[in-house]
Amino acid sequence: MNHNEKREILKKLSEKEFRQDLIIPLLSKMGYIAPIEYHGTNERGKDIICFEYDKLKEQRFLSVVAKIGDMTGDASTDKGLMNVVNQVQQAFDNPYEDLFNMKQVLINEVWIMTTGRIVSGAEESVIRTLRKNNLDKQIRFIRDDRLIQLIDTYFGTYWNSSTETKESVIIQRDRLLNFIDSILISNNVDKTTIESVKATILYSDFTPSIRKNIEGLHISYVSPYSIELSKIDKEYDDYIFSKSYGITKEIFAEAKKYLGQSFYYIEETIEHADRISKLTNPEEFVNESYSYLTNEYPFHQSYGDASKFLDNLSYLEEGLNDLKYFKKYLVYKGKLEWAKELSKSIPKLLPEIEKILDNCKEENVIINYAISEDNQSVVIEYNDKSDSICFTTKFKLVDTNSTFNRDKEGRIKATMIVDSALSNFRDYLEKSLEYNETEWLQDYVD
Repeated sequence: MNHNEKREILKKLSEKEFRQDLIIPLLSKMGYIAPIEYHGTNERGKDIICFEYDKLKEQRFLSVVAKIGDMTGDASTDKGLMNVVNQVQQAFDNPYEDLFNMKQVLINEVWIMTTGRIVSGAEESVIRTLRKNNLDKQIRFIRDDRLIQLIDTYFGTYWNSSTETKESVIIQRDRLLNFIDSILISNNVDKTTIESVKATILYSDFTPSIRKNIEGLHISYVSPYSIELSKIDKEYDDYIFSKSYGITKEIFAEAKKYLGQSFYYIEETIEHADRISKLTNPEEFVNESYSYLTNEYPFHQSYGDASKFLDNLSYLEEGLNDLKYFKKYLVYKGKLEWAKELSKSIPKLLPEIEKILDNCKEENVIINYAISEDNQSVVIEYNDKSDSICFTTKFKLVDTNSTFNRDKEGRIKATMIVDSALSNFRDYLEKSLEYNETEWLQDYVD
């Protein structure tokens, strides 16, 4: 294929094809890490973001401004280079929100990539403007000829991709994506995280890894880079809600995460921490941590993740006592296994709740729950006048004044509603079974 034929291929690309099918895989093959599309109304000069490590092992972030067709010196059009200058300045002025590492970072370099030419004189004019703000050394212009050279060097198979049979590849891709969906949905991972994981698999050089604690029974932690499996004793593998911390296995997994992160920079107590992190009994985990860790550095006068670990430890200790007596009461009433089955069914409502949120037009999201005795499960009751309603969750659909368990637009997350439903189910159990903690503790002790 000659140079002119390659130019014609580039000219036929749409903006979406240019970004997703060419730039993102090209950046990966050039050694850049985690290229991700950042296109939209709030992009602020960052169509695509990726990073690399310099010789000091520090991250350097690259922003790519992608354009199709020839670029002119006309400032009044989207293809005018002066318009791009404004985008570039926005890229440097506005930090990038790195969602994977939960922090804001500054852009170190910007590439302006186009499938066409840059008209004579326009680039020099832009460089002079950028030089006034000391930005000219941080900008690269990559026009069609230079782009073709990069593709030939790093991504030569791209030129032949149009001759491949795409139908079978699409079928395989969709099958794999559906499989990923099924795995994550079955483990109650929320829709936003699922989409992030799939986007990383499709468009990033990173492949999510799976780490097993001992013999994985459930997914305890999910990010776009990894899926972590861990084990918990069967006695605690349920969704009976603790008034101190919520669900045992969730805070148990979170405590293990913070425990591991607490030892990034020290070595003295790693052996104890490694042994304790492999325990599958939350009560033993608490007791061993208090015996071997809490008086040692970095937990003595702790801060950061070590402090969060101690907080989790305290919550676990208090909540396990709460659940110990409440579960004994459920055994006394002959309702423990029944309550466990019902509680386990509530997180399975997550996809249904997400659909309700997607279709909700009201200011408040009100969901009623009933118990289906035939199926031993909690179900959503859509008749708000039904006598079978056992408990209800109610949230404001959008609250821009709150960020807790809401997305950037202030919309409530489905996972928050599931947590609330589990808490309300605990209240329902106490009321329907006439549980009085003070009286039961007295009877239990006596």
